[in-house]
Amino acid sequence: MQLMSRFRAFADSHSGGALLIFAFAMPALLGVVGAAVDYGTWVKERSHLQSAADAAAMAAARELSVSAFEQTRMQAVAEAWARKTFAADKIPQGLTVAVASQNNGSAVEVRLQHDRKQYLSGVLAVVPGHLAARSVATLRGMRKLCVVALDPASSQTIYLKSNSWLTAKECDVHSNSASGSGIASDSGIQVTAARVCSGGGFSGSGSFFGSRLSDCVKVDDPIADRVPPSIGSCTATRASIIDKGSAGGRHLLFPGTYCGGLFIGGNSYVSFSPGEYVIKDGPFTIDSNADVRGDGVGFYLTGNGSIFEFLSNARVNLDAPRSGPLAGLLVFEDRAAPLLRDHSIKTNYASNMTGTVYLPRGRFVVDATNEVAQQSAFTVIVTRQLLLTANPKLTLNTNYGSTTVPVPEGLGQTDGDVYLMR
Repeated sequence: MQLMSRFRAFADSHSGGALLIFAFAMPALLGVVGAAVDYGTWVKERSHLQSAADAAAMAAARELSVSAFEQTRMQAVAEAWARKTFAADKIPQGLTVAVASQNNGSAVEVRLQHDRKQYLSGVLAVVPGHLAARSVATLRGMRKLCVVALDPASSQTIYLKSNSWLTAKECDVHSNSASGSGIASDSGIQVTAARVCSGGGFSGSGSFFGSRLSDCVKVDDPIADRVPPSIGSCTATRASIIDKGSAGGRHLLFPGTYCGGLFIGGNSYVSFSPGEYVIKDGPFTIDSNADVRGDGVGFYLTGNGSIFEFLSNARVNLDAPRSGPLAGLLVFEDRAAPLLRDHSIKTNYASNMTGTVYLPRGRFVVDATNEVAQQSAFTVIVTRQLLLTANPKLTLNTNYGSTTVPVPEGLGQTDGDVYLMR
């Protein structure tokens, strides 16, 4: 009888029932709180992931300024930039990067995903899952690129000595060098360009008209994939044109391989027939007072001593080929050439050099006292280093529509402003 009384007392106890209910409810309450905490964390992680996707898409879209969409390169750029947004020891687990071309190759899509880390919500058996972000960026307002100095580290990669002028009103001048004096100048110099961009910085003085930027992204060699022309048997050996032709009847040269170099002597009148001229194991020299013309001509410099030099008062009027291996290239230096050989213009009368001068290993030296290339439809310079000395006025025009000479891909227009489309 006493036992039954105690049982009824326990059953009628309100405090015991509340405790029992609370015990059963506790896991659910913890789960709700945990889910709320995890959700807040996921929102922050998702925001970070979106920022990473935006940065990766913009970096990849910027690569469209160099050449068309290329999966391997775009993937590498996007991955590098995505990971850069996270601390080295906090890269999310399972981070994946997917890149795709959009809008017929004018935009880049980047998708990021990583495991959704679970902290407290597991109490409710919430499946961890993934966090994902998507971004699309495009390159608009394409810029024109007139000078690329490829040297990645040296000081004075672009150097303008006293009273030199570089005029590139509608295009950009770019130095890849990470040196703080990658672009150097003396007093009296004048640079007029849409933008002067240095990977490292500037040193010296002088006047700059147009925007001037440091810490610029490296521009990869835009002609790195161009295959050079074939080298045939010797058309001539140590060819020397001395006092040949006249203003009314020029000496005519034909495409081929000029072994030992090619010398055009002073007072000679020479015309180059259209085609490719391989200058092998010797210099290409246009001597003082020579008068040289050529339309549709390109010069490939290969072997020992193969440089070009246009000496004082030589008259130079050249247009690059429209087609073939040297399409758009007026000069192409062998990529195996020794470093920093000087290729020089010392004449005041190199008025027309329409095309691209490509010297991936050499130094392009303009050592004149007057205007150079001012009558060209366009001139683009891709060189290891650029030196202007002896007061020249180098003019780089961008009148692409006034000639049928093509601008190599990645040069005539490049590095525009990047916009997010998402």
